[in-house]
Amino acid sequence: MASFRQLCIRSVPLFLAGALGPYVNAQSLSSENPLQAVDNQIVTEAYQLFESGEPDAALAQFETALDNNSEDLSARLGQAMVFADLQRHEDAFESYDVIVRQHPKHAFAWNGRGLAAFNMEDFDEALHSFVQATAEQPVNGFYYESLAWTQMCRGEYSDAVASAKTATLMYNKKRESSAYPLLIAYFAYIETGDLQNAQTTLRYAVQNKPLKIWPAPVIDYLVGNLSESDLISSVTNTAEETEAHTYIGLHHRSKDEIDKAMLHLDWVARNGDPRVFEYTLSRALQIQDSVALFTPSL
Repeated sequence: MASFRQLCIRSVPLFLAGALGPYVNAQSLSSENPLQAVDNQIVTEAYQLFESGEPDAALAQFETALDNNSEDLSARLGQAMVFADLQRHEDAFESYDVIVRQHPKHAFAWNGRGLAAFNMEDFDEALHSFVQATAEQPVNGFYYESLAWTQMCRGEYSDAVASAKTATLMYNKKRESSAYPLLIAYFAYIETGDLQNAQTTLRYAVQNKPLKIWPAPVIDYLVGNLSESDLISSVTNTAEETEAHTYIGLHHRSKDEIDKAMLHLDWVARNGDPRVFEYTLSRALQIQDSVALFTPSL
């Protein structure tokens, strides 16, 4: 569970796995180019610093490598990842943007660019980036999940359902799993008025929920097996607390209990953990509902 949140706490393992591939490829050049060998040593040390929890020191090393070679892909990826970890989203976006301009088929960088844009609540750039990421690497559940979150924030609920269903399929293809696309699809179906498919999705979520780990309590709450207060009591960190309040808010929203929903969405907007997707979704829905409340009907 994680995030250089750039995205979400749930993404770090995927993030690191994707980033190190190009880095390893760069390492293979070291025997042919002495300068590259020096740069690679700097980058190697930078990644080690980053993994040991020293992002500022890692950033300094990555930037030294980039001073030596501004086109060093491994160093640029590392720089972008550190910016994301430090929640310097504008800087992360710029770093990933450099990469995709130099390497337009780099799916990982497109996804990173999208995550940075998502965290800046620039949903147009996020959508564009995630569409590019899924086009370049379609068998990736997380990329489609990121796309679905963005479509939820944009109010494009039918598209969110389609992306969430594809995310589940792609996770399954790689023998991975995530309950979050099912939660997205459930609430997106409700927004489109398709209550039958919403309930079918929720039943599927119950059948496939993770055992005794988060977000299983969220699913139990949605089917009525856990009270609102019990769901809040089950959280163990700020990320889960943020998610719990978001899903309680969405549940009230699905029953047109807008005042109750706003209480929880407002809490997330003020106090939530910005490293999780639900934080940004709550902020987007809060704005949508506020506009709806003050827009006179025709």
